[in-house]
Amino acid sequence: MVDLEENKRKLQSMQERFFNLENSIGKIEDLENRLKELENKTLAPNFWEDSKKSNIVLKEIKDVKSKCTSLKNFKQNVLNLIEMNGFLLIENDNDLAEELVKNTNLLEKELEKLEIKMYLSGKYDKNNAILTFHPGARWNRIARLGSDAL
Repeated sequence: MVDLEENKRKLQSMQERFFNLENSIGKIEDLENRLKELENKTLAPNFWEDSKKSNIVLKEIKDVKSKCTSLKNFKQNVLNLIEMNGFLLIENDNDLAEELVKNTNLLEKELEKLEIKMYLSGKYDKNNAILTFHPGARWNRIARLGSDAL
């Protein structure tokens, strides 16, 4: 049997995580305002003359639209599942309850991906990085002593 109370707590937890995410990266309304500002920049008569600047603005428009869409979709999905969960607490339907739990688990995975995507989309996160690994004395010692040194 499906535990809808546990599913309700899980959905509420996901909703809280979403609000924390939204507070840290910006409210949907703020992102939409930023999008309008950027789109208004493209209407300027000399906007297209400097291709470097216009490409930067167009890329930011794309990024902000992507964030807005992702956040709106998740918010709507979690609200729908919370409403459905409330309905199923009143009306018992095992098949729908199982489907609800399945969709809740899928949405939780989507939230995890969304959190990673949003938290790693800062000013410098689109830049490349070069990492260099240098072996240290510890690894040389382990190689001499064998795997028992671990």
